[in-house]
Amino acid sequence: MKWFLCKCLCLGMLFSMKAQTPNVPETKDTIVSENEYFDKLKEKISIRTNFSGDVRSYKVQDSESSIEFSPNSEYRLSLTVDYRFFGITLGFSPQFLPGNDDENLKEKTELNNFGLQFYFNKWLQRISYERIKGFYINNTGDFIENWSEGIDPYIQFSGLRTTTYSGNTAYKFNDNFSLPAINGYIHWQKKSAGSFIPSLDYNYIGAELKHTDDISEIESKEVNITLKPSYLYTFVYQNNWFLSVEAAPGIGINFTKDTEINILDNTSGTSNSNELHYTYNATLILGYNSNSLYGGARYNVKNLSNFDKSEENSLQTENFFEFLIGYRFDAPKFIKKPFDWIERNIGL
Repeated sequence: MKWFLCKCLCLGMLFSMKAQTPNVPETKDTIVSENEYFDKLKEKISIRTNFSGDVRSYKVQDSESSIEFSPNSEYRLSLTVDYRFFGITLGFSPQFLPGNDDENLKEKTELNNFGLQFYFNKWLQRISYERIKGFYINNTGDFIENWSEGIDPYIQFSGLRTTTYSGNTAYKFNDNFSLPAINGYIHWQKKSAGSFIPSLDYNYIGAELKHTDDISEIESKEVNITLKPSYLYTFVYQNNWFLSVEAAPGIGINFTKDTEINILDNTSGTSNSNELHYTYNATLILGYNSNSLYGGARYNVKNLSNFDKSEENSLQTENFFEFLIGYRFDAPKFIKKPFDWIERNIGL
């Protein structure tokens, strides 16, 4: 059963800123445009680097046992650039970072990700791509007798590769709260505010395991759709310091198609499954803001689990710390002009 679970998890692996106008009655909308609660740093480019442990691991378990798959990449670096309504992120996991270089015990992992963010007044849209190749069994000691951690190598899957395409669409209800202030850092929240923010998460995970004998192959295609009624509040202290807290439970559905191919016999077997799942996501962000320099730390807890505990239960966990430091500077004219054109013609 334990090795069957191992195989199953392999199968189971996506308003422009306005000048203050006199003699205008103060309404909810004019409060936003006059920047009483937050500043839209429209002419500033925000660039930052992140150091985090945001690396996804997978677990599958039943009443008898569990198995944990992890990439040999404890930390990743990313570079993000945001301007007005658009942001782009590039991330990777270099081997020179501590915890990423013990290939003799674990497995060499290749990890790359790419993401885009779009800010539309009340809306936030995110899409991302991630590719991971090379995993090891984190709880190898449950399967090999007399195995010694730090001395003996882990069970390794060099041929296991996952490709994830993810998206998130979020909508804020409170006009006095800024989502870009804690996502792209292109706004500066000046007064405390919070908002109910329903969001829809969706991803596609393609997993592929090629055996070393090159005669068989396991493939999986998985789609997750999750609705999350989250709430986020930002406390502002003395204008420059802020603390953001988010709670985001969710419920969703999973669609999975598993295929095992025997290359030698040119045969294959396919199975399909649909499962309801629940998630919880909690985030704590502590940060500092100024016109140019900003930074902070984030702690995030994520979990996804199936409702049906009688069957094998696929889990995804992403609990991590993140540290960032960023800088804002005036956008040069050759960047401002195309963004001005887009805003005029599309009405952003």
